[in-house]
Amino acid sequence: KALENNWHKKIIVYSRDEFKQVRLVRYLRSKFSEKIKKYSDYAIEFKNGQSVRLFVGDVRSYDRLLSALQGVDLVLHAAALKHVPICEYNPDQAVDVNVIGTINLCRAAAVAGVKKLVALSTDKAADPINLYGATKLCLEKVVLGSIFQHRKSTSYHLVRYGNVIGSRGSIIQLLQDKENKDFFLTEGEMTRFWISIEDAIDLTRYAALHGENAEIFVPKMKSLEMIKVFSSLRPDIIPEETGARPGEKFHETM
Repeated sequence: KALENNWHKKIIVYSRDEFKQVRLVRYLRSKFSEKIKKYSDYAIEFKNGQSVRLFVGDVRSYDRLLSALQGVDLVLHAAALKHVPICEYNPDQAVDVNVIGTINLCRAAAVAGVKKLVALSTDKAADPINLYGATKLCLEKVVLGSIFQHRKSTSYHLVRYGNVIGSRGSIIQLLQDKENKDFFLTEGEMTRFWISIEDAIDLTRYAALHGENAEIFVPKMKSLEMIKVFSSLRPDIIPEETGARPGEKFHETM
């Protein structure tokens, strides 16, 4: 959307996953082949003056963040460890990425003179009972409190939403794989909030355009029982119920 609608002059993708960056470049080259002026494995320049650049880096590295943020007006912060059981098993890594990484980013954004930072949070930050939710609650507190810690020229905002339909590694994505018949269900009556990728993008863009300072933008979302998710997408299978995993809520709140 950003490229198709000319929203930004330059887009920087900052992540530690070089494989996904290579895939992104190949996708953009295929999708916008007629609009591209020049490209390499780490940058694409378009005929209309827009560009996409790819930086390999980690949010735990303050110096690398500061370098990447030079000349940047807007930051969208999506970096996180977000798998509940993995965070429970690797608590130090979850804290380092989700909390320390956010502290680094908020500080680097202020020093680099970034005008606005929008961070992505989750419903699990509301009354958290697992480490992932606790780290996201800390992320929210860090972001909202940054206005008091750093330069007033940078404004900080949050969007908080539920499960993104079809996101990488989500249960929706797994259920849509017709070759996969090996499924388990924790608790059929468990409920989760759901939002489409398009609505999540629109909410984030709304926060970037209209946020003034230190707000949490929360959309209205529908909550759905997991058994209904299974039966709607895969009526051909009856999943085995295994019971809730450590750190899982029966019902999320917003």
